[in-house]
Amino acid sequence: MLGELRSMSIALPGSCNLFSQLQKALSVKIGTRIALKRGVHQALKDFRWILDDISARPTRIAESIPLLSSAEGHHYASDKGAGGVWFPSPDLVPRKGFDSRPLIWRLEWAQFITEQLVSSANPSGTISNLDLELDGGLLHLDALAQAFDIREHTVLSKTDNLATLYWQRKGSATTDKVPAYLLRLFGVHECFHRYVPCHDYLSGLSNPIADAL
Repeated sequence: MLGELRSMSIALPGSCNLFSQLQKALSVKIGTRIALKRGVHQALKDFRWILDDISARPTRIAESIPLLSSAEGHHYASDKGAGGVWFPSPDLVPRKGFDSRPLIWRLEWAQFITEQLVSSANPSGTISNLDLELDGGLLHLDALAQAFDIREHTVLSKTDNLATLYWQRKGSATTDKVPAYLLRLFGVHECFHRYVPCHDYLSGLSNPIADAL
């Protein structure tokens, strides 16, 4: 089943982000028995949702194949919060209340998140800095989707964190921890807003705007 879904993922926008839990289940199987935990069932429900969605409308070529990017953005996250900047092209249509100027966003983490962050003073925390960086990448894409109609457009998001970059490019990781759930949200977000995300690296020295935010 996993092989069938993998072969179809190119025609199912966003589905390449739904494989983390399925891969994890196979990696820890005992003999021929596979534990179908909650994360596996949730991933399968996401596939069913995508099936229902594409059966109600056609999948456009511009949703499946990267073209020249219609917006370039830089993002960053730390233990305090996340922020980023988007530079839209003239062909992106702004939503009501926005215009075609660069878009800047920022978000301060809630206290219960910062209290769970792993650090030398809190080694038993449940949230790592990499989790926050990946979360920042998702918030970055959502900020653009809330301000512009990005249907059937390719958007380029840049980060100075290599682990975040590789997770975003691959779309999955063999784990049932935080990155698996965040990557699933990346996939659902892509399918719902009908865009093609591309991800690239930007060195920290070249990322002063996002750092400041």
